[in-house]
Amino acid sequence: MTHRHRVYLVPGFFGFTQMGDKETERIAYFQNVPRLLEQRFKERGIDARVHAIASAPTAGLAVRAQDVFREMARTANEDDAQLHLVGHSTGGLDARSVVSPRMARGAPDFVKRVRSVVTIATPHHGTPLASFSHQGGVGKTLLRYLWLFTFLTLHRKAMPLRTAALQACYWLVLRSEEAKLPPNLFNQIVRLTADLSESEREDLIRFFSQVGENQALIQDLMPVSMRAFNADTADREDVRYGCVVTGAPPPRLALHLLLTPDALLHGLFAFLYAKSAPLPRELQLPELTVDQTQALQDVLGRRFESRSDGVVPSRSQVWGQVLHVATADHMDVMGHFDQPPEHISWLKSGSHFQEPQFQAMWDRVIDFTVGGAATVHPGNEEAQRMSVDG
Repeated sequence: MTHRHRVYLVPGFFGFTQMGDKETERIAYFQNVPRLLEQRFKERGIDARVHAIASAPTAGLAVRAQDVFREMARTANEDDAQLHLVGHSTGGLDARSVVSPRMARGAPDFVKRVRSVVTIATPHHGTPLASFSHQGGVGKTLLRYLWLFTFLTLHRKAMPLRTAALQACYWLVLRSEEAKLPPNLFNQIVRLTADLSESEREDLIRFFSQVGENQALIQDLMPVSMRAFNADTADREDVRYGCVVTGAPPPRLALHLLLTPDALLHGLFAFLYAKSAPLPRELQLPELTVDQTQALQDVLGRRFESRSDGVVPSRSQVWGQVLHVATADHMDVMGHFDQPPEHISWLKSGSHFQEPQFQAMWDRVIDFTVGGAATVHPGNEEAQRMSVDG
C-alpha cells in the first residue's frame, strides 16, 4: 500500500522495539507512541504510516546507522513517500548519521527522500554519564555481567531454578497489585520473564548476546567522541532538523519517597542525575540562539545549563529548531511515565509528566514533520512551567 509520508521511530540505547509476545506482558520502547501518532494522522486527514525500527543494542554509532538503513529498506522502497526520522536519545544520532553527506555515497536511494529529522533527548554533544561509565570499564563490565546473568538464567539447564525464582517474584507482584501499590518497571520485567515462550526466550538470549559482544556505544557517547562525530556529520541542506529538549527537576531527598516501593528506582534516578547533570570542561557546547535560549529558560528556568533528564544534560540536547521543551525525565517522553495502566514509569523522577504533556509534545513533532513546518515553541503549558529560578 502506498503512502504520502512514512515516519520512522529510531530507539536509543538498547535499541529494541518491544520484548515479549503477550499483549499484557509486552515491554515496548515506544509505549503507545505509534498508536497516538496514527490516531492524530487520522484526525488530521494525513496519509502517513508509522514504523518503529530496531538497531544494535549497544554497538557503536557506525554499526547502528547500517541497522537503520537495513530496517528502513523493508518499507521505504514500497512507494515514493516522503520520509521522516524521529530518534530518541542515541536514536537521534543514528537519524543524523543516515542522512548526513558523509554517508551519501553508500546510502540507499530512498535516503534522498528524507525530509525531516527530529531528535528527542539526544546527546548531540555527549553525556558525562558515558564518560563515567567508560572510566575503568565500569559500563562495559556491567553490561557483560547483565548478559552473563541473563544467559545463565534463560539457559535450558537453569530452567528449574529460574522458574522457582521468577514464580516467587511473580507472586510478590500479584500481592502488590492486590494491595493496589503502583506498578513499576520491576513489575513489568517480572511479568515478561515469569512465563516465557520458546520464541521469547530465544529472542531475549539473542538480544543480550548482542549486548555482551559489543559495548562500543558507551565510548561513542562521551563528549570527546561526540566532538569528532559532529565535525564529521554535517546537516543536509534539504532536510529540516528539529529537537525536543527534556529536563527533570533535581532529585530531592524526601521521606515520603523513601517509604514507598519505588524508593530504589528513585535512588537510581538520583544517582543518574548526579552523573549526568554537571557540565564538565570536556562538554564543549556552541552558543545558543536567542530563540533557543528563551525556549529552554521559559520551561527549565534560568539555571537550565545545570539541568538533566537523568541521562543527558538538557543543554546537550539542542540541535536545530527547538520544537518543544518538556519538564520530563529521559523515558517519560517515550510514554514511560506514572499513569497506569497504560503508562508505567521507568525512572521515578517526580517530573509529573503525564498524558496531556505527552500528547502536546508529540503534536509538536507531527507539526514539524508531516504536518508542515512548525514555529519555535517556547515550551509547555503554563501548568508545567518552572519558576525562573529553576
